[in-house]
Amino acid sequence: MTASDVRLGDLIPTVISLTKGFPTQRAIEHGDVPVMSVANLRNAAEPRHFADRGSMAEVGIESARPGDVLVAIEGGTVGETMVVSDGLPEFVPSQQAATLRVMDPSVIDPWYLGAWLATPPATEQLRRLARGAGIQRIPMKELPSLVVRLVPLDEQHTVGERFQAFEAAIRHHREVAQCLGELRDLDLVVTFANDTESTKADRSVGGGT
Repeated sequence: MTASDVRLGDLIPTVISLTKGFPTQRAIEHGDVPVMSVANLRNAAEPRHFADRGSMAEVGIESARPGDVLVAIEGGTVGETMVVSDGLPEFVPSQQAATLRVMDPSVIDPWYLGAWLATPPATEQLRRLARGAGIQRIPMKELPSLVVRLVPLDEQHTVGERFQAFEAAIRHHREVAQCLGELRDLDLVVTFANDTESTKADRSVGGGT
């Protein structure tokens, strides 16, 4: 690959836009759009916070789009990245995430960008940007200093397609594992409920309490 290193800041805002997620203080218990962090999305967790569309318009934040690259900038998953795939229900990223949205796909493929940010050199860059002794945070103003390795666009497409296929397979296996876990838990409930009923019946026959 013929590669060149480019600062993310040199691509903002003409090629890539950079925005912070929906402010926690504006989130509500029930609303129009779920507010999700990178960790929530990875774990397919149920949303606990929501945003109404009026508040989203006021703070200038849109729902996530397929191809958006999310970077965790706060908490235990700081530095982790993911690309929003087709088929995900509507959501708005939480303030624990920054969104990189490719505005000019003739320069960089969004899935290639996600692939690059998942590499050890990129994740190490992100970890070095984190601050805080307790809760780790990456200041938004530091993200433009990230270095992205660009290759010709056709090579980007090839890398991005492979990365997308792996991400889809991983997501599928996580969904299967979650279903198996739920079936296991249901089986345990039924099994031990039957044991409890049998024990009560035995005690009743034996005159126990």
